Amino acid sequence: MLNIKPLALSLLTTALTPLAMAQEAVVDEKVYLEADTVIDDRENGVMIAEGGVVAKYQDRELRADRIVYDLDTKIVRAIGNVRITDPDGSVRYAEEIEVDDELDDGVATEFSAQLPQDATVIARAVSRQSNGTNTLDQAVYTACEVCEENDYTPTWSLRARKAEQNAETQMITYQDAVFELKGVPVLYLPYFAHPDPSSERRSGLLPPTPKLSSTLGFVYEQPYYWAISPSQDLTITPKLHTKVNPTLGLLYRKRFYSGEIEADVSFAYDYLFDSNGDRQFFNAANGRIVSDPDTFTGTLIPSERSLRSHIFAEGQFDINENWQWGFGAERTSDDLYLRRYDIDGQYDERGIYDVGGQRLISQLYVVRQTENSYADAALLSVQGLRASDNDSAFGVATPIAVAEQLFDYGQNGLITLQGSTSVLNRGEGDDTRRFTALAQWENSYIAPAGLVFEPQARVRADYYDYAIEATTMTPGFEDQETRTSAMAAATLRWPLINRMPDVDVVFEPIVTVAYTESSVENGILPNEDSPFFEYTSAVAFEADPFLNYDLIETGGRLAAGFRSAADFRNGLRLEGAVARRWKDEADPAFPVATNLDGTQSDYLIQTGFSYNDVFSFDANFRADEDFEIKRMEATGSVDFWRVEGSVTYFDLSEDIAYSQTNPNGAEGIQIRSSFEVTENIKLLYSQRRNIETGFNVYQAFGVELSDECSFLQISYYTGDINDRGVGQGETIKIAFGFKTLGQVNERDFE
Repeated sequence: MLNIKPLALSLLTTALTPLAMAQEAVVDEKVYLEADTVIDDRENGVMIAEGGVVAKYQDRELRADRIVYDLDTKIVRAIGNVRITDPDGSVRYAEEIEVDDELDDGVATEFSAQLPQDATVIARAVSRQSNGTNTLDQAVYTACEVCEENDYTPTWSLRARKAEQNAETQMITYQDAVFELKGVPVLYLPYFAHPDPSSERRSGLLPPTPKLSSTLGFVYEQPYYWAISPSQDLTITPKLHTKVNPTLGLLYRKRFYSGEIEADVSFAYDYLFDSNGDRQFFNAANGRIVSDPDTFTGTLIPSERSLRSHIFAEGQFDINENWQWGFGAERTSDDLYLRRYDIDGQYDERGIYDVGGQRLISQLYVVRQTENSYADAALLSVQGLRASDNDSAFGVATPIAVAEQLFDYGQNGLITLQGSTSVLNRGEGDDTRRFTALAQWENSYIAPAGLVFEPQARVRADYYDYAIEATTMTPGFEDQETRTSAMAAATLRWPLINRMPDVDVVFEPIVTVAYTESSVENGILPNEDSPFFEYTSAVAFEADPFLNYDLIETGGRLAAGFRSAADFRNGLRLEGAVARRWKDEADPAFPVATNLDGTQSDYLIQTGFSYNDVFSFDANFRADEDFEIKRMEATGSVDFWRVEGSVTYFDLSEDIAYSQTNPNGAEGIQIRSSFEVTENIKLLYSQRRNIETGFNVYQAFGVELSDECSFLQISYYTGDINDRGVGQGETIKIAFGFKTLGQVNERDFE
């Protein structure tokens, strides 16, 4: 090894890259040079290294057949099979590189570079200017595989007469560029620019989003991304429609040292319109939207243009290692705004509470969590999007809170202390305030034969203060009530295991007994949190499966059944469970749908199988004493050969349906599937259908072409939803993307 002048070679190893910034040389650092022959020709003022030359400096490596350093002109030349490797793994090749020791000027011939994200740039010649700009002549850029030996043509490439990479802005610009697909020119661009693959986020136009909709017409979105600072950005998205007025979307994001926020808002100035983009009218008699004004015989009032909008915002922040606070905001100017303008995000979770369905929730919350405790408190407000919803009748929680502390006494058991409160106020309807304190002890004992005994005891006190609004049938009143309750329970399990050469079998009979007394019967106190519940196999052996507060299952009760599983060595797994519940007396506060209404529940049956990660099937049944199926839910999935997908089937009889949701029962199916025709072509299908009514919530078809550097997806969406004249309609969507250049539309097939 020979230690030579570090400055020149440091410049050489950082030169002529569209990625690396010039680094200030530190003269006392060493550059190590390895070569078969090193000639120090002082007479001619050159230093020459030949034969397998390897130069290393600051984790960079240069390999070449020959290096010549002119001691007078300070010019460094690397000749023959030049290869430069950076610490990040980027590799650059050239036939010859020449650069001065100040990095003001430099040239390379037959240049190529492997950049981050598998991008490749090739140029006939590259020159570096004193301002830090690299100029590439006859350049080719692609993020696809390049293999000259196999005569492989990349899926896409950019060819340009000239390209420039600015090390300061980290942008690559092209002049007289031609975009090629499989070597075929498809688009000429006199000017084009994009960030280089190693750059950080940049302000500028993002790829547009075209779409064809039966409601909105031809849709064109043109986002502009503004990198405000290293910790915040704003995306401004004008959205143009040929059938209705445009909208403006804003997405703001900011990170703080303790958390982050995100706000997605949009605005439109237009009248209300239906699924065809036509102006809607109101019934003058009741103010409701008329779905079919052509056949309506009453007086119509046209909707007026006004400012309409939506906001989806969330934030979460650390107070310290145990405490967090956050918020979620979900609001729209009118019920059907999101559906009319095809705005996503309604079903995303923002915060610790979620209402689901056609309703939005806004919340401000605080959470504390440690290894053995949890607490949260929140202020909640709900907006309904259904025609029957009255926002004034929704309770505003001011607040709703729960706190729980665990005390683990080892062999003596686990004690849980819990407190909770719910304060609900309404503009129209009942106001309720509940405060609950609970203490519970539980333990587990294992007998020598493997019999597991799990006793449990609980005491609880509730205080209610409520105001019942007067109706046409009953007068209003205010009252306070205290309720105390106690429960004693025990679960007996006996897991039996048989290990055989080809299979392990587990059979576990289970019995749970419980008894609860309450000072106040169900039905006297307000029922805010328990209107919908069903006793299912998921809680079949719980002493108290009813986890809400306002109703209490009282009296004696017993649940019995078994769980079993068989695990085969070849990856096959079979499992099943059966359970039923009995109690000493019926409680009219529990409707039939809960499966807790009578003195005995329906049978709960669960079965399923899986084979490695190829097949899986799971089914849950609810059957009465005559074994008539009242509820069935079955899901099967497959990932085999070229097929991937899942099918869910459900059937709910009308006598156990909640009248508020499905008064006639329901039978439906949901499908998500894909078929890989070839390695690069995939067919997609998705559907959610109510079989009983023949109603499609949605149905989608698609085809996707993809490889390692690009994708193209064409999809068609339709559905039978129609809410006050606004339905899902029909949409044709084209999504495509090119690695490192960006994408048009998201790859988000339903």
